Amino acid sequence: MSRHHIEKVTCPSCHHEGDFELWDSINTALDPEMKEKVLNKSIFLYTCPSCGETFRLNYPTLYHQMEDLIMIYLVSESEVEKTYEMFYGENALFDFRTEKYLSRIVTSPNQLVEKIQIFDAGKDDRIMELVKLLATDSLLENNPDEEFDELRFAVDDDGTNILVIINKGETTGAVDIDDMYEFASSHCTDFKDLRDDEDIVINREWILNKLAEAENE
Repeated sequence: MSRHHIEKVTCPSCHHEGDFELWDSINTALDPEMKEKVLNKSIFLYTCPSCGETFRLNYPTLYHQMEDLIMIYLVSESEVEKTYEMFYGENALFDFRTEKYLSRIVTSPNQLVEKIQIFDAGKDDRIMELVKLLATDSLLENNPDEEFDELRFAVDDDGTNILVIINKGETTGAVDIDDMYEFASSHCTDFKDLRDDEDIVINREWILNKLAEAENE
């Protein structure tokens, strides 16, 4: 089952101290209603009972989509290496290789949501990082004056797979990526099976390192 506890937090606006429910782990097979609370990031929102101000509190949590053998751990940047040992070290929780678990470590709620959406769409997040690079190059070539901070996977209302263009925290556009994903997939035939790959921190840095390794071969 999902586990949670209560901690005291102080409102940054009025300094009132209140109770905040932190979710240590979330199991969507046993508590299916929690998945939507993760996707809309409401589990990270605290509303002060005194002044009504709402703000986000980031904290570590283990997201376990047990029905699909998916486990994603949200931790701080400083805890990534330690968390990797929890998955694959000598004292690992259990044998993820035998269970064929799809495991990931992320460092922000946005990354957690994106991973869930990628896997729910039946996509490979390693290939998606390559798609982001291709889309970035395309945007810079066709719209050199357009400013953006990141591209984030999402599925729009009609079920189309897209990359949302984010600039200073605001959505400024979107890119349809189905053709780009197919093209990228054709160039990733040497990737291990998604559930056999022990690389569980998959991000922009990972794909850049992968491409650099390929160039040096």
